[in-house]
Amino acid sequence: MFEYENNQENKHRIGIIILAGLFLASLSFLFIVTTEKNFKVTTDFLIVQNQTGSQDFYSLSRSADYIGSVLNKAIYSELFINEVVKTGKVDSNFLPINESERLKDWSKMVRVSRNSQLGIITVEVFGNDQRKTIDISEGIIEVMKTKNYLFRGKFSMDVRVLSGLILEKNPSFKNIVLVVAGGFVVGIVLSGIFFYYFDVEKLRKTEDDNRDYIKSLDELE
Repeated sequence: MFEYENNQENKHRIGIIILAGLFLASLSFLFIVTTEKNFKVTTDFLIVQNQTGSQDFYSLSRSADYIGSVLNKAIYSELFINEVVKTGKVDSNFLPINESERLKDWSKMVRVSRNSQLGIITVEVFGNDQRKTIDISEGIIEVMKTKNYLFRGKFSMDVRVLSGLILEKNPSFKNIVLVVAGGFVVGIVLSGIFFYYFDVEKLRKTEDDNRDYIKSLDELE
């Protein structure tokens, strides 16, 4: 009888754990669908350091790495935004007038990553309007190719488009699956931890009750 009740309790717990995982998976799905932009445009840029004088390969590589780092940071700057607007690809009011809000919105709209070993900078632009997202990406490409001298100093270099513009629906199916699966796993882990500490606390209480009972018997004697 005790074993039957124990099995029933375990089945009940497994059911709760699975439900907790499904609940968090559902929340994760709703979160990523409602917070992510509808479109993503990706462009890969190659930073090419032009050789001058007797520069060796190592020096060129270090220079390209440094310039890539500078451009990586420069893309998030007010100067870069202003140059994108000057291209005429985007409306001058596509971002707030206030500088801090302007930079904040831009950082949410544009994501930059860098492969320092290959000298590649990847720029991703997110937006709910397909045409506007493409226009912003085209403005970034024009600035990176024709106005990079504003950010690189005296270095002699070229910025070339490796691939782009690559338009994708966002979030991707892969990202949705990863987020939902992660939410499911977290839900299972958290509910499992809850039941673990519940059992530990229950065992501790039982041991305390047994000690109190034995103590009371000793006092009666």
